[in-house]
Amino acid sequence: MMYSNKLVASLKANGKVLREFKDTVYIPFGSEYSFLIKNLNTTRALVNIFIDGADVVEGGLVLNAGQEVDLERYVKNGNLSAGNKFKFIERTGAIEDGPRGIKLEDGLVRIEFQYEKPYVAPVITRGLFYGNHGGISGSTGITSTSFNVNGALRSADFSQNGAVMAQAASAAVDKYCSDNGIINKMEMHDGAATMDWNDVGITVPGSKSEQKFQTTYMNAMEAEKHTIVLKLLGETADNKPVLKPVTVQAKQECDTCGHKNKATAKFCNKCGTSLEVFA
Repeated sequence: MMYSNKLVASLKANGKVLREFKDTVYIPFGSEYSFLIKNLNTTRALVNIFIDGADVVEGGLVLNAGQEVDLERYVKNGNLSAGNKFKFIERTGAIEDGPRGIKLEDGLVRIEFQYEKPYVAPVITRGLFYGNHGGISGSTGITSTSFNVNGALRSADFSQNGAVMAQAASAAVDKYCSDNGIINKMEMHDGAATMDWNDVGITVPGSKSEQKFQTTYMNAMEAEKHTIVLKLLGETADNKPVLKPVTVQAKQECDTCGHKNKATAKFCNKCGTSLEVFA
């Protein structure tokens, strides 16, 4: 699981949590998956999820303090009763040459979240005033949102200013990369060279899900936004297809001696090599 600023996020397939290798998740092409997210903060969180650069839950999810969510479907066009599950497929040549084409963020999952400001109770004091007491009008800063009927899942609806939110989200990612020294790398290839793009996958609509939502409200939000980025791959580094999802229960293979260790092991119990790679 990935942890950042009091929010935990991971991907699930076949009901099991997938293992992350640094920021990479290996999952077979053709698999449907979901997002398991938990808010460990003491205030509510507004979570926006982007897959292949596209917003998959219009407006985002609202998680109460300590709340856990298993999001399995797109929420589009205001449909709060049903939608398509997330399905990971190979980006083939036909897709690249077709109407969808190639997108810069193909294979990337970006989870952006922002916390609600802690509630401060107003201080009321008694006093006298002189003259007319005129009415006061203005905006309360409350935002329309959506949520699951059983309280397990919520989403927000920013349909009236979606473009503004998208631009703000993009700016937040750019700032995150800059502040943390993340380099955006673009590689140029010789057209005559042989290239293998089979590991590149995209997420498309899968089977039907009837996960349901309804509306709620959010108060003023903190200015700071946080980001978690994951990369989905359908092939390993040696160009072997992933045949089954790599879960947290899967045995870890040592890069030095090849010995298979327990999923919870920190070091290879045969040669002593660390199984956690930090660089």
